[in-house]
Amino acid sequence: MTTPWKTLSERVRDSVRIIHLPVGIKLAHEGEAIPQKARRPLADMGHAIAVCQAMTIARTIGWTMVFEKGDHGCPVPPVLLGMARPDRFLQGHLASYYQDREEVAKAMEASYPRWPMDEIKEVWISPLERCEFTPDVVVIYGNPAQILSLIHAANFRKGEGVTSISTGRFGCSAWLAGVVQSQKPTYLIPGPGERVFAGTQDYEVSFALPLNAIDDFLEGLEYVRRKGAYRYPVPNLSVMGKPAMPGDYFKILEDD
Repeated sequence: MTTPWKTLSERVRDSVRIIHLPVGIKLAHEGEAIPQKARRPLADMGHAIAVCQAMTIARTIGWTMVFEKGDHGCPVPPVLLGMARPDRFLQGHLASYYQDREEVAKAMEASYPRWPMDEIKEVWISPLERCEFTPDVVVIYGNPAQILSLIHAANFRKGEGVTSISTGRFGCSAWLAGVVQSQKPTYLIPGPGERVFAGTQDYEVSFALPLNAIDDFLEGLEYVRRKGAYRYPVPNLSVMGKPAMPGDYFKILEDD
């Protein structure tokens, strides 16, 4: 059965020509079981990994990954998901790598979206084209020119633009809490963790879309492309201009 998110995957890959697979994320509650084959870091890989690593695995290798509390190789997502108490995190010790004042460090950590304790049981991460569950958020990676097309589509029938707030770290907080809670799309510059552990490349930007925005997004993607003011690959109109050759070059055409 073709679902809106599988249609989105096909349309984005066709019209924006992204290299890697769009990914769906679901924040599963108690009693929910993933309806498709999936790998769990501890059980199937023998060790815990970071959520950003699972994102790269899903979008480049095509595996579906499931995280319980013990599967997290990074201590921050369990705090954001309400799987671990936030008290020590909110003291700002980790933020001291980026802030020299305790009160600013604490405010920085308090700014990240989080879920109440014990609300989220598991995190499911799957390529959209293989996603047999209903995702809460869709995440797509591309270069800035490709992500610009996605911003145009997300802004269709809205007009106020797509906002992005970044502290330069913990971008996973948007996938795991922020976008679902706000129900608004966003784009993100990958932070240190993604680059160091997940292999995210220097040219990559990510874009996150809540499930309820898919229909307008698909219409916007088609509308803006059809109108032709911007489409990817970006046409280089300079190829139709007169070349500014050095005058001396044309001496080779003069008669002796």
